Amino acid sequence: MKRIKIELSVDSCERAIDELQKYERDIRPKLEEVCKRLAELGRDTAQRIFDEAASNVEEGNSNVVVTCEPISNGWKIVASGEDVYFIEFGTGNSAGAFYGEGLPATSVPIYPGSYSQQNSGQFAKWGYWFYEGKRMSSTTVYMPMYYAGKAIRENAERIAQEVFSR
Repeated sequence: MKRIKIELSVDSCERAIDELQKYERDIRPKLEEVCKRLAELGRDTAQRIFDEAASNVEEGNSNVVVTCEPISNGWKIVASGEDVYFIEFGTGNSAGAFYGEGLPATSVPIYPGSYSQQNSGQFAKWGYWFYEGKRMSSTTVYMPMYYAGKAIRENAERIAQEVFSR
C-alpha cells in the first residue's frame, strides 16, 4: 500500500497533495480496466447462456444480445431482447422459483403465472399453454445474468491482481 509522509508544514502538505493527485492519475486507469474486464467477462458468460436458451427450439426463446457499457462509476451489463425475462427467470410454474428469497428487484412481477395474468394468457386460466402444439406448464430457468454475476465474483480478485501487478 502506498504511504505518504506528511510533516506539519505548507510545503509538506502541498507535496502530499501532489503525490495524491499522481496516485489518483495512476490508479484510475487500472480501476477502469478491472471494471471493464469484469463486465466483459459477465457479458460473455451471459451471452453464452442466452445463446444456449435460444437454441432450445422447443421453448421458443428468441435471440438476446448482451452488451457492456461504461457508466459514471464503472460498467454495466445490458441484456436486450424479447425473451430476456423468460430466459432469466423461467415461465409458468418455474417463474422465479430458482431464486427463492433472493429474487432481484425487477421492473415486472416475477412469480408463477405473473406474465400470463398481465397478458390474459392461458396459464393464468388453466395452468398450462400450448406452444407449437405441445402442452407446457413451465420453461427452463437459465439464469444467464445470475451466472454472469457469479463469474464476476469468482474472478474479481484474479483480474484485479493481473491488472495491478503490471
